[in-house]
Amino acid sequence: MKLVHYISFIAVLSMMAHGQSIKILHNLDPLEQRGNRSYKNGAYEEAAIFYERAFKRDTSKLSVALKIAESYYHIDQYESAEKWFRIGLQDNEDRTSQNMLDFAQVLMANQKYEEAEQWLEQYKSSEGSHLIASKKLSSIENLHKHFKDSSSIEIEPLSINTQYAEFSPFYYDFGIVYLSDHHSNDVTNVMGWSAEEYTTVFYTEELESGRMRDPVVFHRGLNSEYHEGPLVFYDGNKIIFTRAGIPNKNNAESHLELYYAEYDSRKDQWVNMKPLPFNDPNYSVGQPAISKDGKTLVFSSNMPVGYGGTDLYVSKLRDGQWSEPENLGEFINSAGDDMFPYLINENELIFSSDGHGGLGDLDLFRAPLNASSHDEVKNLGYPFNSSYADFGFISDSLGRTGFFTSNRKNGGFDDDIYRFTAKWSRVQCIVNTVSGEVLSNSNVNFIVGGVVRDSRFTNEGGMTDFLALPGEEIKLEVSKEGYVSQSDVITSNELFAGMALTLNITLEKKPKIKEERVDPDEELQELYNRRKAMVQVNGRIYEYREVGNNRFIVNADERILLSDTPPDDGQTVEERAKQAVEEKGLDMQEMYTLRSIYFDLDSNDLSESGKTELDKVVKIMTVDQKIAFSINSYTDSRGSMKYNDELAFRRSQKIARYLIENDIPGSRLILDSYGEQGILNHCDDMTECDERFHAVNRRSELELVMRKLYTNDEQAN
Repeated sequence: MKLVHYISFIAVLSMMAHGQSIKILHNLDPLEQRGNRSYKNGAYEEAAIFYERAFKRDTSKLSVALKIAESYYHIDQYESAEKWFRIGLQDNEDRTSQNMLDFAQVLMANQKYEEAEQWLEQYKSSEGSHLIASKKLSSIENLHKHFKDSSSIEIEPLSINTQYAEFSPFYYDFGIVYLSDHHSNDVTNVMGWSAEEYTTVFYTEELESGRMRDPVVFHRGLNSEYHEGPLVFYDGNKIIFTRAGIPNKNNAESHLELYYAEYDSRKDQWVNMKPLPFNDPNYSVGQPAISKDGKTLVFSSNMPVGYGGTDLYVSKLRDGQWSEPENLGEFINSAGDDMFPYLINENELIFSSDGHGGLGDLDLFRAPLNASSHDEVKNLGYPFNSSYADFGFISDSLGRTGFFTSNRKNGGFDDDIYRFTAKWSRVQCIVNTVSGEVLSNSNVNFIVGGVVRDSRFTNEGGMTDFLALPGEEIKLEVSKEGYVSQSDVITSNELFAGMALTLNITLEKKPKIKEERVDPDEELQELYNRRKAMVQVNGRIYEYREVGNNRFIVNADERILLSDTPPDDGQTVEERAKQAVEEKGLDMQEMYTLRSIYFDLDSNDLSESGKTELDKVVKIMTVDQKIAFSINSYTDSRGSMKYNDELAFRRSQKIARYLIENDIPGSRLILDSYGEQGILNHCDDMTECDERFHAVNRRSELELVMRKLYTNDEQAN
């Protein structure tokens, strides 16, 4: 069972009170009432057992079937929940709009998105225009966007994961602390669960091998007889942590509370332990996140004044006192549960939510702390997010590496901690005129370390993007015929793993001058003759590139400078590459030449010459198992912009399908399409051209984009 429901602020009875209630229920209450009592106390597994026995006695009570479904839904047993929802929702006039929403959520978790759409529409109709349904519908409609940069992030489960739950890591000393229900014997359980599900704080460090050191129980002065929750350390020796409040004789309910403490190294004790001022016996507060300076605290709470089940609140430390908590507002908080905050810096927040749409259960999102629109809340996408619950995120300041929690393994039965390493971040460039109009079909060169890493064209919105390593310095050179070229630099500390950083560049028009006429046939021949040279060196594949006088072989995040002397224009690109590699003293095993793949008008069918080029790609990717290719497809200018975008994407899909059929894993392919936003010549919408000039624009180009990828099988090992 996953433990996220513990930190979802379910108020439950103490073990003693719960045990006494069950004893009375056995003597007096019918099975459904026993289930109701267990359900109220948060003991959902137990409730499901009682409800199933009650339904077996009377299978006409569809309301009981829905209670079974809701019980399984709350413990993320989605296959069982789906089965009982299908029984309970059929011809049941007593079904509620919440049942419909929960069933849609279950279907999304089970990746049955089309059917989930139908139930979300029903829910929306029953409730009127409901924001949570609209967000989920929009997320399903744009599902592919959540997988757009999936190959830029590598994830792997930690070696400390067990059959129990491990979740909510946080950096401490030279390692991490985290929560687990492992090794939890002889304790008082206030949650209405079995003793095995009692939470304890553990500490571990990473070894040189990449495995984690065997965990040890974190300082016993912090672990108590009750559940310890997510915690944060700051300012060297200070901590704010979550603890289940201790029920008293008159009030058997237990809520989560936040506590402050300081570590005294001389005494090896946590001292000055005290509750935070906004703890309240009527609701829960927990899951703290704190800024580096210790003056901004964000936490989750189910205060009755929120927007949904649990909301995120912020408090500021002023003159040694925490301010009255403020709700982070309607753009961050949703009608669902918003929880598990993490502050990247004083103004940027990562959190989990099931109310903003996504892939299924809790998804990870990023937003400014003072978000002013729904559009500022960004889904982190796959592989951070899955159709199950993903939460408990931490990272370095750039987001290049870190940890998060997910129960995606074993169908949602088990929380595990995953390490992530970001290979890439997305850099977006928007090109405008001085008057503010966007400029489509502008050429943008993305330059890293003096090498043109990528060259792309802006779309109809004036935008193009590029995958870069977090922490790199990226120079953007922008040009367009008739405009003065411009450049700008993105500094390394502005990038974050898997997220987009946008840079706006303005171009001014050139003064009109009389241009010399270029022979169109020579220009056409030059365009058709464009090709890339790939070299195999020491068993690995590199792409040969030239920037000014410099000649390199590059493999995305690695480059080797071959020469800084001007290349001989009288030689072919293959001859220049071979000469430069040999002069460097490198052992070149083989040379590959890749040309563009061309298509007939309004077609995505592969020609025989196109298949010949793709066979070269298959060979290249077979030689070097750790590389990936980006498939960039284009059309000519005829047809609508929307149709051309769709046609270009179909061309990329057709190429990917051919490569997959030839045993190339789909995880090593990145599909991009630019429609008519990559015209190589003058044949735009305003110019009449012969067919041969249009034909040169109907192409797909394959580009080596990445040095190392891991398959799902490799991640699991």
